[in-house]
Amino acid sequence: MDTNNQINNTDMKALYIKSILVIFCLMVFNHHQAQTEPQFSNYMYNVQQFNPAIASELEQAEITGFFRSQWTGLEGAPESQWLSFGLPLANEKMGLGLNLVNDKIGPASYKSFSFIYAYKIMLNERISLSLGVNAGGSLLDIDFTKGNFENPGEVSQNNFSNEFFARVGAGGIISAEDWFLGFSVPNFFGEDFYDDDVRNVVADKIQYNLFAGYNYDLNRTVTLRPSVLANIVEGNPVTLTANANVLVYDRLSIGLGYRYDEAMTGMLGFQIFDNLFAGYSYDYATNDFGEYHNGSHEIVLKFKFNKSGYQSSRALNSY
Repeated sequence: MDTNNQINNTDMKALYIKSILVIFCLMVFNHHQAQTEPQFSNYMYNVQQFNPAIASELEQAEITGFFRSQWTGLEGAPESQWLSFGLPLANEKMGLGLNLVNDKIGPASYKSFSFIYAYKIMLNERISLSLGVNAGGSLLDIDFTKGNFENPGEVSQNNFSNEFFARVGAGGIISAEDWFLGFSVPNFFGEDFYDDDVRNVVADKIQYNLFAGYNYDLNRTVTLRPSVLANIVEGNPVTLTANANVLVYDRLSIGLGYRYDEAMTGMLGFQIFDNLFAGYSYDYATNDFGEYHNGSHEIVLKFKFNKSGYQSSRALNSY
């Protein structure tokens, strides 16, 4: 009797996990088309992925690489890679950029690219306003034959291969030496690409991003860097992520973060050379779904070209 109950509980848990993955897969990839950029904890090290205006604020060319393994230990869990390149132009008013994204979850894979142009206006000697646009596209592949489903023949009819969707977005940032405030819409276009039944579950909606941060020098060697990022989608709960990093001797970064009702994050980074930074973070789930996985890992590498020193005069470029 107890053995049968244990078997039934195991089967129910496996069915629950598979159902969560399938639903999440459908939501994530519709969510991408509904203007949701990939989720990452070290967002301040890769602002360009969700706000194109940062390109005109850069002090030198830089390239940033991210790798995120989400919900480790869970079969078919999301894995994401991002690569960003930003280039300020010689007039110190304009910037160009390129974003590349590669996401995988369960039977689906998603690739996107965006070209960026940004322009900066000095409002006064201290405060600048940067405006940016991004334009590109995304490719979606879904192969439900790679999953375990009760009726694989039926779900395979929803397969997609290199389905293309255009992406156009915009953003703005106001910043000073010790603070910054930004707003963006990653994609104004929406596409309904599932059948009517699925559309009713994952309706296409625009996402808005708000982020802000502040740098406070505690003394000559320690700087406190709190920041917050809010993702807002109509009809959905606001995704709110708050981080607090402490920078020691402009080399060592230690931080804690909290994503509301989802996870606590521990962050560690080191300025290896004047132009090379490496960071790592671990997300520990704080919701009920955490019992089905082993947390999420994230690695970031940032290389700044032609950088003679690693300390920036403005808060937005101190990451």
